[in-house]
Amino acid sequence: MIRLEGVCKSFDGVEVLRDVSFAVPARGTLGLVGAGGAGKSLILKLLCGLVRPDRGRVWLGETELGPLSERELMGVRGRIGMIFQNYALFDYLTVADNIGFPLARMQRPAAEIAARVQTRLDQVHLPDIGPRYPRELSGGMKKRVCLARATVHDPPIMLCDDPTAGLDPVTTNRIFRLLKDLQAQNDATAIIVSHETAYLRPICDAIALLDRGRLVFAGPTEAALQHPEVRAFMEAGVRPAQAR
Repeated sequence: MIRLEGVCKSFDGVEVLRDVSFAVPARGTLGLVGAGGAGKSLILKLLCGLVRPDRGRVWLGETELGPLSERELMGVRGRIGMIFQNYALFDYLTVADNIGFPLARMQRPAAEIAARVQTRLDQVHLPDIGPRYPRELSGGMKKRVCLARATVHDPPIMLCDDPTAGLDPVTTNRIFRLLKDLQAQNDATAIIVSHETAYLRPICDAIALLDRGRLVFAGPTEAALQHPEVRAFMEAGVRPAQAR
């Protein structure tokens, strides 16, 4: 469902991604890890068609993104649910309107939008906050609203950029459980960028480690935990026992 082949990308003469290749099968979940600045978020931008590789190819299913026009890319993006690190909620819209925004862009009937928004609010355990505004929510509530918005149109692909950044352990655990539940419900293929390695292990089929733009390892989670560099990174990111 997701495939990168020999992808390279530079900015101002600085190579940020170096010959990166990996694949995520349909309905699989890949945990993408690495130190800050390793190129993880850039890979998500490449998969959304927001950035194009200097060399190499990026595929979503049978569609290669490189040759597509901006209009064609808009259609591809409709297949993606994106969870942003910084929420990216519209402050001037209510929670319900934020969640329903992807459906409104698809010109779905108002009654359908309202019903699907309420279903998602129920699923993220925020059934009564539809009329509220983002500024009235805690960080954990905003993350759950982002998750509801990213999945309200049942996308076959989910891309999550550090979906629990800045959250406490209890809320982090809740967000990861919701991610897995909604991914399974939609039969979606997911990539989750996160430093919360203890939470990635039980929900990811595979792990990929980036180091300064170079892919160190990509493969099944069990094999990843036997790889010395991946194991060292994963163990360094584990929270204290009471947080698990």
